[in-house]
Amino acid sequence: MNLYRNLTIGLFAMLAVVLAAFHSPGQMSVDSILALYGAMKGVAAGWDVTFLSAILAWLGGGVIATSLFVAINCFLTYGCFVVILTDKVSVLVPRWRLVLAFVLALNPLFMFYIGIIWKDVILATSAMLIATLLLLAVNRAGRVRYLLLTLSAIMIAFLVPIRQQGILLAAPFAIVTAWLMMKSWRQRTIFRMAVFIACIGFIVGCNVLFMKFEAYTIKAPAVGAVWSGLLTIRDYDIAGIIAHTRAHEPNDWSEATPAAKDEMRTLYSPERIDTIWHVPAVRSYFDNLGSAQGWSIWVHGIERHPMAYVQHRMSALAWLLGLRRMDQCVAAYWGIYGLPDQVAALGLHEEMDGRAKAIGHLTVHLYGTPVFRNWFYALLLLVATIVTVVKLKGERRLVASGVAVASWLYLLSFIPTTIACDFRYLYPVACLSSVLCVYLLTCTPPKAGRSQPS
Repeated sequence: MNLYRNLTIGLFAMLAVVLAAFHSPGQMSVDSILALYGAMKGVAAGWDVTFLSAILAWLGGGVIATSLFVAINCFLTYGCFVVILTDKVSVLVPRWRLVLAFVLALNPLFMFYIGIIWKDVILATSAMLIATLLLLAVNRAGRVRYLLLTLSAIMIAFLVPIRQQGILLAAPFAIVTAWLMMKSWRQRTIFRMAVFIACIGFIVGCNVLFMKFEAYTIKAPAVGAVWSGLLTIRDYDIAGIIAHTRAHEPNDWSEATPAAKDEMRTLYSPERIDTIWHVPAVRSYFDNLGSAQGWSIWVHGIERHPMAYVQHRMSALAWLLGLRRMDQCVAAYWGIYGLPDQVAALGLHEEMDGRAKAIGHLTVHLYGTPVFRNWFYALLLLVATIVTVVKLKGERRLVASGVAVASWLYLLSFIPTTIACDFRYLYPVACLSSVLCVYLLTCTPPKAGRSQPS
């Protein structure tokens, strides 16, 4: 038992250290540079959410911040796996299950993604940490249990400002955390309900504090990220409906010029919005739409051509899930690339060094495997959900169900919102489904006569 524990901790600790050194100061795309530049200036450099910029500013800015970002992701990602794999109540299982759990934990996906400076990465790592804390709390009592649940509550508040869909992860986790906290008290029902409400209030309060710290650190963009994101989705839907209707069908509802409609039909792709986004005729059409006018056109388009809308959305989802080829999909990222003036201001250089080239070479070779296919992690989630419902009982079922529900909500939210087939959008689902499967493979049912903490 001790040998297994020590070897497992040693393996994952060594892996985390090596990967942190290998990726440092981090793989940075245009989005990463925008966030880092915003951290340096104290002002949003784009319309996207600014919490990643705030995090990088809190970590010190520049390559110090990005290097720490990578190190934190390495430590937390592999730390979550190692504490589940070595949990003393969760290792007395058949050897084949243990081997399969190790295979999932050593998935190359995590080795690539923990080095990328993206909001999706820190969101996934945070969600993974919360799931792990809750799963560990089930088998604990007293102060340790309260500590785990308190840390979980603080981290749940951290999810909401990172990404627009963070609330979909936070809500189920908050309910589970508050319920476990409530069940830890043996007083009368009215007191326990007060504990539940107080826990939810604590999470909301922490969220408000995080958002205030963010606003103090980074000046927000003039147009909110959520509103800008909704407009982008709306415009992509309008283009998708036009592209999926025949040229002879009446489409005066769109109020688009013939040139714009022809360009949308010719260049639209369910892979990503980028194929039409910078076409002058199309860009001019969307830029000139008033807010009310644009939403009216969107509603009329769906009402008149519902099947075209469904076809557009299902095609986009199929690409996001990796059910098609990956020619135009960003599976991972390697190197440093951004707007030249921002890269120079940060003291960085656009480069593709030997390490980045090695990452790119390995990534391309894994295209034909399930590693960068979101359907694989959706399948893992489905299996984990079924096992949770059929096999688990009591608090274990509650927590595992909370993790599964959070994952499903996040996954399903991309049916009406996806605008590109990039793997990173569902990276949180990959992390949560993997950690849940590792837990289910290594957890043992309570012995007869032994009750769980309540």
